[in-house]
Amino acid sequence: MQDVKLWLDSYDDIYSDFDSRQYHKRRISEDFLDELRNELKISEKFDGNIILLLPKSKRAEASEIIIAKGLSEYFIKQYEFHKNKCQVKLKNGILLFTSGFFIMLFNTWFSFHFSQSFAVNFLRILLEPAGWFLLWAAFDFLYYDFTKLKAERNIYKQISSAQILFANAE
Repeated sequence: MQDVKLWLDSYDDIYSDFDSRQYHKRRISEDFLDELRNELKISEKFDGNIILLLPKSKRAEASEIIIAKGLSEYFIKQYEFHKNKCQVKLKNGILLFTSGFFIMLFNTWFSFHFSQSFAVNFLRILLEPAGWFLLWAAFDFLYYDFTKLKAERNIYKQISSAQILFANAE
């Protein structure tokens, strides 16, 4: 098992500086999430715990229980959100591709079976770019955008199952 360890000066390093609510209601800091992502990228295969290191004089067990529970809930919610977002975006990408393919297929069939009148040429000229656009937009989305969404989903999948522990910084 490989653990991820992050050094904190205080519990406030986990949370947004602009949110003064209690620990169980506060927003997680983007800096904290970025550091966690960076550590996960360095780790070849994360399958352990997230260990947050604090100076012994600043630790409070009651706060740590609340914070660990809140972080776990946050990571699980983010994983579910990103999982659903990936499913919706994948369906949309497949729908774009299918629409483009059928427009191109219809355009080919229509051009082949009907005489070359003004209306047929106009329809062919109108449908051909639409079909190509939908196909390329689907490929672009599925290759670039969906890859980024899956990476984010996978990060939250890893950390949503991790146990969050606190330890003394040495």
